[in-house]
Amino acid sequence: MKIEDFQRIIDINRPLYVAFHGWGEPLLNDKIYEMIAYASKKRAKTSLITNGTLLNKRNAEILLNLKLNELAFGVYKLERLKEIKDKIKLVSSLKQKFKLKDPKIFLDITIYEGNESEVPQIIEEAAQLGVEAINIHRIFHLYNPEFKPLDTSKEKQLFQEIITLTKNYRMKLILPKKHSYPCRIAKNCIFVTWDAKLTPCCFMPDNYLADALKVSIKEVVKSREYKEFIRNMSTHPICSRCVI
Repeated sequence: MKIEDFQRIIDINRPLYVAFHGWGEPLLNDKIYEMIAYASKKRAKTSLITNGTLLNKRNAEILLNLKLNELAFGVYKLERLKEIKDKIKLVSSLKQKFKLKDPKIFLDITIYEGNESEVPQIIEEAAQLGVEAINIHRIFHLYNPEFKPLDTSKEKQLFQEIITLTKNYRMKLILPKKHSYPCRIAKNCIFVTWDAKLTPCCFMPDNYLADALKVSIKEVVKSREYKEFIRNMSTHPICSRCVI
């Protein structure tokens, strides 16, 4: 997305919270720093989720100086965490060096059938790296049925273990709530694609509601199309399968 388009979207909507994530790595966009700065200037809380591979001392310092509120590292395997642990330690050490309250350092962990035994280890390792918060979310893979969410009993057991661990390490914890309709995510936020299209969810980039450069989000959520979508989510071919 062009920086001019991003600024226009911010100016039209004056959002309270801007999250830089979705499909793709935000740090691939060389204008991401200008985007964060502009959103912060307009008094929006800002959050960025990265896989960590492109993070280095130079851009980590830039991110910290931009007053980013939340910096999350996406992790789903212990091996993956070990690959980027030096990047997390870097951010944590720079934050201490500059005596900054923000950004709060998160680990964004996707849970699914097959990685549940590694999640407690991931959290323990993360605590040693300076991670301050854990965000857990369920897998929802539209295109590969091999990735399945945990069944209810396994999830409950894992959540109890996670709660105990995060309390012991004094880490903030965000657990996914029971899925319901209408979806709380779609009702409380909206997704803007790289080419400035408004869609109700990051899992539906082709479900085009409006051009974000021409129509405000307030106008979209008042539209008949959006209201019908919210009302019929339980029978929607994608939403009806979602567990997030």
